[in-house]
Amino acid sequence: MKKFAAILLVSCICTIRAMAGTDLVAYFNYATFDIPAKGPYVETYISVFGNTVAYKKMPSGKFQAQVEISMLFTQDDSIRASQKYILSSPELSDTSAKGTVNFVDLKRVPLKVGLYKLEIAIKDKNRDQKPFSGTQDIIISFPKDRVTFSDIELVESYSKTATQTVLTKNGMDIIPYTSNFYPENLSKLDFYAEVYNAKALLGDSSKFVISYYIESYEQRKKLDKYSKFSIQRSGPVNILLSEFDITDLPTGNYNIVMEVHDKTNALVADRKVFFQRYNPKGKFDTQDISKLTVSNTFVSAITSTDTLRDYIRSLRPIATEGEKLFMDNQLVGGSLELMQQFFLSFWIARDEVTPEQTWKRYHAEVVKVNKAFSTTAFHGYDTDRGRVWLQYGAPDQRTVVDNEPNSYPYEIWQYYRLKPMNQTNKKFVFYNEDLASNDYKLMHSDARGEIYDANWQMKLQKRTVQSNNMDITKPGIDHYGSNVDENFKNPR
Repeated sequence: MKKFAAILLVSCICTIRAMAGTDLVAYFNYATFDIPAKGPYVETYISVFGNTVAYKKMPSGKFQAQVEISMLFTQDDSIRASQKYILSSPELSDTSAKGTVNFVDLKRVPLKVGLYKLEIAIKDKNRDQKPFSGTQDIIISFPKDRVTFSDIELVESYSKTATQTVLTKNGMDIIPYTSNFYPENLSKLDFYAEVYNAKALLGDSSKFVISYYIESYEQRKKLDKYSKFSIQRSGPVNILLSEFDITDLPTGNYNIVMEVHDKTNALVADRKVFFQRYNPKGKFDTQDISKLTVSNTFVSAITSTDTLRDYIRSLRPIATEGEKLFMDNQLVGGSLELMQQFFLSFWIARDEVTPEQTWKRYHAEVVKVNKAFSTTAFHGYDTDRGRVWLQYGAPDQRTVVDNEPNSYPYEIWQYYRLKPMNQTNKKFVFYNEDLASNDYKLMHSDARGEIYDANWQMKLQKRTVQSNNMDITKPGIDHYGSNVDENFKNPR
């Protein structure tokens, strides 16, 4: 069975986790860079988990795994570049040590400025299985009339170059970190980026500042504890290789943000990359909440504990992970004052000037989803459709199909632009397996960070199509009256 999951991201760096036959596990990342005298290139990174591939005995008597990789870069239906090769693991004397070996590959592909589609396929050469395959849009943009950043590359480790290799950049050997997820056992976050055109536009050897920090993803709020800067003199290419200690960074979604400020402190360039942190030891900061005075604010008028608890529950679709943990652990049975303080803090964090108006606009959407999507057991904001609506807004196109032959009732939502993730033309598929209720579940989406299921069409038509082969992604026969495929390609 093939599975595909894309982790939520907002920059040009993407992460793909592939499992072929529940065995092969590999991560793929890419970042775009520029060489001023030569032109742009895409740097691709692949990391294979050594304990998920098959090892074959080599003539040397040692054991080695091999993975077949192919990459195709297309533009306007024309092939612009391709890579096809075998990635080999280190040779092992004993396969019992395979769990300690993850092997990494890096390729650099020259491409001109423009929009490309990358098609990638990964296969364990020592197993008779179909390859995992996926696609990803890549944007290469390095205008010469302004200061720009490369993508921000997440880094596993780095050291000064002794002998130049494919990992060498600007005198450093940089091993990429091919995921954007940082589990609790990792306490350091390293990253690398380049700045272009500073010499030409700011002046030769002119001083400028690269400020960089971590911000909360949902609130876009700068975390002062994680903020640094580097004073540099402009050159043909300026680099930043730095790190943050994330030992105490709580579970949540974040961005690394980089900014270039000129000598007048004007912002002339910025770039960010998304990452996720899991850290149960990190605590949501409640100090500011407890200091808030709610009297003479719009929250003071909410004096019903039940009403306020319902309002707070409706915030989950747009809450940070830390806020969700606080809701679950601290607000259960909490006092009215604590709930009022939390509610006020929540909206001040999103709009310091007019928090009441921002809440009222959001609550108007909550009323809509409750009316449209509530069931006998759940409020509308607790349902999948309600969550997506509140998190991303109303869809631009919504196709509702209640009685198509062979299929469960389903809806397909299309977003022309998915805010705040800066993704275009993304779709969500909901279905109602119960038939009698209004409880539609999200079964598939091509938006990063959402459920991705290559077999969604088979599952949608499971009322009449039965198959034990989970590699089949579409029904093999034409179903009278079925427009599932067309509705997904062209929602209306």
